[in-house]
Amino acid sequence: MRIRKILFCGHDSAGSLHMFDRICAAFPELEKRVIVTTGLYYRKSTSASILKLVRESSILFCAVRAVEMYWNKFRGRTLVRRIKKDNIEHIFTDDINGPEAVAFAKDFAPDLLVSLYTMHIYKRPILEVPKFGAINSHPAILPEYRGLEVFFWAMANGESEIGSSVFFLNERVDDGLILHERKLPITTDHSMTDVYNAITESAADFLIQAIRGIDAEKYETRKPEGTGSYYPMPTRAAVRAFRRRGYRFF
Repeated sequence: MRIRKILFCGHDSAGSLHMFDRICAAFPELEKRVIVTTGLYYRKSTSASILKLVRESSILFCAVRAVEMYWNKFRGRTLVRRIKKDNIEHIFTDDINGPEAVAFAKDFAPDLLVSLYTMHIYKRPILEVPKFGAINSHPAILPEYRGLEVFFWAMANGESEIGSSVFFLNERVDDGLILHERKLPITTDHSMTDVYNAITESAADFLIQAIRGIDAEKYETRKPEGTGSYYPMPTRAAVRAFRRRGYRFF
């Protein structure tokens, strides 16, 4: 394989863990390091992120996601627990483009960077490090539903489907050349957790396919057309719409 070393970047979440495990199982010979991104927003501490959430988004939605996070930590289903268990070299950062993160990446000299569910915004200092570029997954068909927690927004907006995409990262948010994409159905039988899990499984499949394609230099891309739509963290009005449509969180 041309790709021998992958630098993973992701939050300490069950979704990041699932994609990481799937990729490692598909490519057991890989050398790997991990940058664990902290804080909910790029370059904001956990406390500053929480303050922003309280001001701008639904407290109920944030509480639901917090319950999920702590339940997964209680069960040991987190990225950090996995990499510590396997003694995988890693660092924590609140700035994926900061000097410590970039130095850690350069020291490793990865062939590819794989982003696993992080809300950090990648810029040139880190994107220039991997030999064959950087790829990311997103829960939508781009350029529509760019932004945060968009699978929830699709449910709140009454969409009958949401998407799963893997694309090359650039400095713009959710804007790179798309490698793989698929539409996934949404019905009132689905909870938010059901939709999240389906998207995560699809993302893991696509990341594996993308790695194989990049390694073999056999892949096609699609450029997102237009500006699409962008969504912030879910608002109180969005949560009310979600519940009116008969959806449940769990």
